[in-house]
Amino acid sequence: MSSSNSDRPKISLKRPAATPSEPATPSKFRPKLGDRRAAKPRPAKPAESTQDKPVTKSRKQRPIPPPSSGEAASSKMGQGEGARPNSSASRDQASHPHPRPLPRGGRENAPRQRFFVSCPRGLEDELAQELAKIGAGDQLPARGGVTFLGDIPLAWKVNLWSRLGIRVLWQVGEGHYRTEDDLYEAAMAIHWPGLFDVSKSIAVTTVGKSSPLKSLNFVTLRIKDAVCDRFRAAVGERPSVETRDPQVPITLFLSEERYTLYLDLSGAPLNRRGYRVEAAAAPLNENLAAGLLKLAGWTPEMPLYDPMMGGGTILLEAALMALNVAPGLKRHFAFENLASFDMIEWQRLRKNAQAEAQDARPLPIFGSDIDPLMVRAAGLNLKAAGVFDCVRLMEADFLNVDPPLPEGLIVSNPPYGVRLGQEDDLIAFYRAVGDNLKQHFPGWTACMISGDPEFPRNIGLSANRRTPLFNGPLECRLYEYRLVAGSNR
Repeated sequence: MSSSNSDRPKISLKRPAATPSEPATPSKFRPKLGDRRAAKPRPAKPAESTQDKPVTKSRKQRPIPPPSSGEAASSKMGQGEGARPNSSASRDQASHPHPRPLPRGGRENAPRQRFFVSCPRGLEDELAQELAKIGAGDQLPARGGVTFLGDIPLAWKVNLWSRLGIRVLWQVGEGHYRTEDDLYEAAMAIHWPGLFDVSKSIAVTTVGKSSPLKSLNFVTLRIKDAVCDRFRAAVGERPSVETRDPQVPITLFLSEERYTLYLDLSGAPLNRRGYRVEAAAAPLNENLAAGLLKLAGWTPEMPLYDPMMGGGTILLEAALMALNVAPGLKRHFAFENLASFDMIEWQRLRKNAQAEAQDARPLPIFGSDIDPLMVRAAGLNLKAAGVFDCVRLMEADFLNVDPPLPEGLIVSNPPYGVRLGQEDDLIAFYRAVGDNLKQHFPGWTACMISGDPEFPRNIGLSANRRTPLFNGPLECRLYEYRLVAGSNR
């Protein structure tokens, strides 16, 4: 791994040859006061004989919050769909309203729903800022994601535009639980036939954190049974179960005492943009790659270089960001299978996104890799995304290469022990990377993610910042090194 100046190739700016809701319409359970005022006056009667009093009292209590316990939901058990008392039906309607088509007059009065957008841990604050720019309200970062309030079409827009999110989940039920039966009754309380058609396939995923229940698999089975039983009572049929690629994914989250039921609006994770046609040996998820660029402070006018690009995920995400291309334009989503889906509104959102995208143009984005197969893979992925002409690639060893420009930003995902290589070889590699950065990249800032504790110990540079991140289940750090001529201290 010699680093002599005489052998060092310079990056060529030539590309390699291509190889190859509503202002909300009044609920049918909501009292219409105008009709009552217009009714013919009744003669005075004693208060105790007034026939409308019980109904009026029941209606004035709406909306009723979702059941907070299994006992509250259990009052609906064992009754047919047409035999439910008015109070139970009203509670079901108020807690989980039937989706209605968007009104043609606008969305300013559409009811607000609660959503949760999951993301790689460590990117919660960046995701909250992204959601605010998209138009989501009341963002609240939590562990592994962000909650927000908005209408259903806003959730579609988040699916279309979010670069950092993994899934968009629509909360349809929540409360306390103690046993599996409590969860079954709570799921039975939700009017699933108003959310999607019986012809759609389903799958239930249960995620537990400190849950006292012994078997999450059994809980999953009980939720599935509740959904199917509710459909059978309502329409005489039950939806089919498809665990691999369901049209309507349902997610149950359990904490120590509370449950939350969600409809997964995304389906396949949002990082599956539909652009990657050639995978690398240890690919970086697209949402994490976009998060690295955000954390590094990269902006489109800033020169960017990934010297160990693999399949080119960081470069691809940077090009899409620079051209303002919505990352979800080339894929479908699970919300298209729900009763609330409005094709006209969705096409409007897509057309607006297409109009905001900029034409492809050369950008100060550079990439290289020592492996010619990875250079080819990166080129194919960039071409599939329509940004091949924006990025300049080359085959080169980072330990023997000069910078493409006098200054700029390096964002890269170098190999580390859990992913590739032997420990002794990696330690020597880390030292060589640090030496090359010090000697040949003054004026640059290098941001590198690693899950190997030997990386910061052996690179020989002092990090200006260390940001904790998770690459899937693997705990990592994003290290920032500001490179200056001479001593980095």
